[in-house]
Amino acid sequence: MHDVSRHVRQCGRHPIVVGIAPASYSRLLKDAVTLGEYAELAPNYGLFFSHLSLLLMDCDQQALTLGSDDELAMRQCMQAFFPRAALIVCTCHLQENVKRQLDERMGSHCELRRSLYNGVFGENGLTSQNDVITFDEATERFSRDILLDAPNDFKDYFEQRIRVLLRANVQAGRNEWTNNSAESINHVLKQFTQWKPQQLLDLIDKLRQLVSGQFVEADRAIVGRGDLVLAPSYNKHRLTVDVWSTMSTAQLDKASKACFRPLAPPSCASTDGSLTVWRILWMF
Repeated sequence: MHDVSRHVRQCGRHPIVVGIAPASYSRLLKDAVTLGEYAELAPNYGLFFSHLSLLLMDCDQQALTLGSDDELAMRQCMQAFFPRAALIVCTCHLQENVKRQLDERMGSHCELRRSLYNGVFGENGLTSQNDVITFDEATERFSRDILLDAPNDFKDYFEQRIRVLLRANVQAGRNEWTNNSAESINHVLKQFTQWKPQQLLDLIDKLRQLVSGQFVEADRAIVGRGDLVLAPSYNKHRLTVDVWSTMSTAQLDKASKACFRPLAPPSCASTDGSLTVWRILWMF
C-alpha cells in the first residue's frame, strides 16, 4: 500500500510499504496465500478463485473490486466466481498489448498508428474519460473518425477486447488504474530474497527485516533525514534530531504511532457478523 504520510524527497511520490493485516483477517489471508501457489499451476486459475470465493461467500460481492493484468484465463475465472464484483484491468498492460498489436500490423512509425494509439491512451483519449456517458460518446467519435481506417483485425481486437475492458474500468471509477504498485512491491520482495525460493521460516524472517527497515526509515522522516520526508499535512509531527535524542523509548514510540497511525479502510461485514472485509482493490 502507499504511505500517504511521506513522500520520496527526489520525486515526490508516496512510498509503497509492506504492512501487517489485522488478526481477524489472518485466516482469510493465510488460505488465500496458500492457494496462490496453485493459481500459477492451474491453467484456468479455477482452484484459487473458487476457494477465495468460498472464503468470501457471506460478503457482498458488489463491494469488491478485483484488478488484474490483461490475462484472459485469469479474468474468466474471476468473472465465474465473482460475478457481481467489479473487475478491472491494468491500463499499462493494455497499452503494451495495443502497442504490440499496432506494431505487428502497421509498424511503429505510421501516422495512423500514432493516431490510433493516442485516440485510446492519449491525453484526451478514451482512458481520460471518467464516466460511462462521455466514454461511450468518445468511443463513437473514435470509431467514426480514426478506427475506420485501421486494419480489420485491429478493429475486431479493439471492439471485442479493448473497448470492453476500458469501459469496465470506467464503470468501476478506475479509468486509468494500473497495478504498478503490486508489480513494484513484488520486485522489492524478489530483490530482498535475491530472486531465490525461500523456506517459510526464512521468508517470514526476511519480511520481518523488511518491515523493520521501513519503521527505521519512517522515524528518519520525522526528523528530516533519509530519502523520505513527511507530507505537508503531517508536518505537525516533525521533530528535530536534538529533541528526538532526548526522548525516552516510550516517548519515541508514542511520537511514531501518532504520526503513522493507519486509517481504517471502509469495510463491509458478512450477514452473521463473523467476517469483515475491507472495501479495497484486490490485485492479482
